[in-house]
Amino acid sequence: RPCRGRVAAVIDGDTIKVEIGTGAVRVRIIGIDTPEIGRDGQSSECYAEQARDYLDQLAYGRTVDLSPDPSQADSDKYGRLLRHVYLDGVNVALTEIQAGVGSEYTYDKPYTGQSDYRGAQAAAQAAGRGLWGTCPSN
Repeated sequence: RPCRGRVAAVIDGDTIKVEIGTGAVRVRIIGIDTPEIGRDGQSSECYAEQARDYLDQLAYGRTVDLSPDPSQADSDKYGRLLRHVYLDGVNVALTEIQAGVGSEYTYDKPYTGQSDYRGAQAAAQAAGRGLWGTCPSN
């Protein structure tokens, strides 16, 4: 069921830690994939830090609404909740995709709003926004 919490940490461009009540949960944002941050001595992928920083500036410390998608599992294999995330009623993943900091991502089954996300990605690609104008493999 939908719930509300405060963003306590931004892990990367598609994962946040949200304080809900007396605890904190890790949330994987549905419908977006952002470049991976380097860990354990590995290099970060192109635009990974920019994607994390974009989400940090957008959402850190702010109250967000978390909404499950009936077509998706409740959590992923890493134990993160899978949720649509809204900030003041605005879809965070869609905002990120429009800015070019991530790409549309379908894990297994189509999710609510998928066609909007794909349209936003096509527009960001055509305009060369964010990673689409920066990273050579895109």
